[in-house]
Amino acid sequence: MQPAKPKRVRRQKLELEYLRKLVPSLEEKVLELNVKQTAVVDYARSIESSEIPSIWKGMAERQLKERTRVEDKNKELRTSLEGQIKLAKKLESLLRKRQRNEEAEVLLDTNSAVPTPLSPTDEEIFADQLAHVQQAHLVLDQVFCGPEFAAQAPFHDFQVTNDSGSSSGVAFVKKAKSVIPFDLQVAEKAFWRTFVKEGTGRDSFFYFDERLSTENLVAASYGRYFQAGNFHAKVLGMQTYRKCIVGGKILICWKWVVNPVEVNGSKFRGIRCHESGWIVLRSVNVGNAANTFPMDSEFCNAVTSTELQSYSKMTIELQEDVVNQELQVGTLTSFVVGMHDTVTEACGKIISKMLVEEDWNLNGWIDTMAF
Repeated sequence: MQPAKPKRVRRQKLELEYLRKLVPSLEEKVLELNVKQTAVVDYARSIESSEIPSIWKGMAERQLKERTRVEDKNKELRTSLEGQIKLAKKLESLLRKRQRNEEAEVLLDTNSAVPTPLSPTDEEIFADQLAHVQQAHLVLDQVFCGPEFAAQAPFHDFQVTNDSGSSSGVAFVKKAKSVIPFDLQVAEKAFWRTFVKEGTGRDSFFYFDERLSTENLVAASYGRYFQAGNFHAKVLGMQTYRKCIVGGKILICWKWVVNPVEVNGSKFRGIRCHESGWIVLRSVNVGNAANTFPMDSEFCNAVTSTELQSYSKMTIELQEDVVNQELQVGTLTSFVVGMHDTVTEACGKIISKMLVEEDWNLNGWIDTMAF
């Protein structure tokens, strides 16, 4: 076996040095954000416990609202930074492993090629996705067992967690709970249309191939563009969605895989993103919903509401190719977080539109309006 080329060895050393410096820098930024969060909490407590005149208290509360908004942005940034730290450490480990393997091969002077793991075929990927969605209802109690789902208050959370089951050791987890002022039938049709019919903006797809389509099951492969601010990416993906009734509740579950091929104008390879997700919709007592959730009580009493619970987990598969190119940890996590932001924003807009359309279609609001 030929020794590693000097240019490649030098690049790997530079990448390792970059990653070694990057981790403490990112950890320092996370520490700064944690300090800012503590300051916001202390400020909120001081307002609640103070006896200042109401005019000044109102001004202080407005300042607190702005600080809280900034803190929400800081939380998103903190999530991104934590993801970058975990990925940087993992990529550094992969680079060191690659160097050790190359050095060992040179010492052994072997001409035998190291076998490259075969990637699954499209048929195998779709078969795995189909098997997952057909069994996804069996783990609902495990997925939604957290105390945040048992509580009555709505919430939305996006965080980075350790995941020993993925090659990157990182998982991006989204959880949410809310009440929407539409009945269950409207909500079911709106969400299903959004995910499997309308997509997150069909104009962003440059190809779409529906491989399987029934009333309650859809599988497709696609190519599409993501755009979120200065972030943009081109990806290839495969997805399978299923809808079913479980204990009087509507379950929409999915599994998809995405391969980024271009990120911010640069060709990209070496990673594959996998996500599994669950959305549960159920009717709620209107009176209780109005008392429990921060919604307009008069509007709540006019319609039946639907409670939504959602959970999704995305993992990153780091393939061998990832260490054969210029490593950009920031680009890697920007893709993950940017894709999350893009999908969340796009889905939110489309779902809002679909809810209104389906409500008109099913309940005939448009016929009863006085013009």
